[in-house]
Amino acid sequence: MKNRVNQLLVILGLLFAFAAPGRGEESHRGLFEADLTGGGKAVFFVQGNHALSVYVFDVAKSSVSFAGGDIADDGSFSVVASNGETIAGSVHDDDISKSDDDSITATVAGQSVTVSRISAFGPSDDIPGRFTGTATAADGSSLEVKLVIDSQNRLFFIAADGGNVLGGFGVVTRAAGTNPVQVPKAPSTDKHGADDPPGHDFGDDHGQDADDLEDFDEDLHDDHPDVNFSITLLSGEAVTGSLTYGHGAQIGEFTLNGTTYFFRAPQESSENHLANISTRGFVSTGQGQLIGGFIITGGPKLVLVRALGPSLAAQGVSPVLADPVLKLMSGTTELRSDDDWQSQSNSDDIVSTTIPPVNAKESSILIRLEPGAYTAVVTGANDTTGIALIEVYEIDHD
Repeated sequence: MKNRVNQLLVILGLLFAFAAPGRGEESHRGLFEADLTGGGKAVFFVQGNHALSVYVFDVAKSSVSFAGGDIADDGSFSVVASNGETIAGSVHDDDISKSDDDSITATVAGQSVTVSRISAFGPSDDIPGRFTGTATAADGSSLEVKLVIDSQNRLFFIAADGGNVLGGFGVVTRAAGTNPVQVPKAPSTDKHGADDPPGHDFGDDHGQDADDLEDFDEDLHDDHPDVNFSITLLSGEAVTGSLTYGHGAQIGEFTLNGTTYFFRAPQESSENHLANISTRGFVSTGQGQLIGGFIITGGPKLVLVRALGPSLAAQGVSPVLADPVLKLMSGTTELRSDDDWQSQSNSDDIVSTTIPPVNAKESSILIRLEPGAYTAVVTGANDTTGIALIEVYEIDHD
């Protein structure tokens, strides 16, 4: 998993609400992939809670299309695809007590589909999930390319040349001699597509030619994963290519109908960012709660909040809070709570972050959040008291 933690503005303190950009809420961001009759696929990408992109691969009609638009406050949407077809449906929060339990119901390619979010964790979760760029050949010809790669190595490829839209789907494989990015574990205490909806700029579309690749930092190949792909488009053409990631850029090349195209797409954010922030204090009863406030800006974030107690004893801390209980609040609204992190419905994903709490009695919440202000509150089970540590991380799978 690359850059496990980045891009999170955290402000600790009881008075954070006065600086808040707005009331926060859990984010529905993610990839939702539906199987179509005849072997096709429909891929929905929810950017935040109010923006949607859709990619449709209709094998039965040998048709590829894409669309983008807004999601209404009630979760409904209706967008018109590049082939003129309307795609309508709703995003649902099926069970607010479970993290990542969203689903989408929609009518697409004349079919009704219901699909849940694809897990953010898997064999290719260190590879950025979605990018758009202009692919240019040596003869000056160009294509607008849209690529989606999910955590399970699945690739969705679209290339548009004016009104002619080509596409297909398959898998990516690691290039020989490459491995996923190895990110050091944190101390134990301690990414303008044409499909983007109006007013929603999800990433840069920068045209470039083959000469631009000479400026690319060559050492990227030494410490970042390279993947290859070979797919057959729905129109019958074969496409082979490779993708390279790192240093704030995504580099690719592919061959279509005997012509090789090159492209470069910057990541949504490549700045250096705060790794994590934590604070320690004594947890008492009543108003003696341990509180950490943080603010998210820019876009939805997948964050891990931890409340540690028993594991602090190994560092000489005494008396420790034996059984911390963690609540995550947006204003006066409780979004999630946890007592004993292994009881969480997404405990496997918490393990996949590589920084789960060490002790089974400690608490953790892994959740996507929209921009806004939040408060993490730690108390002791059964009014117990002691010293606890509260931490916030951003998990870079978005």
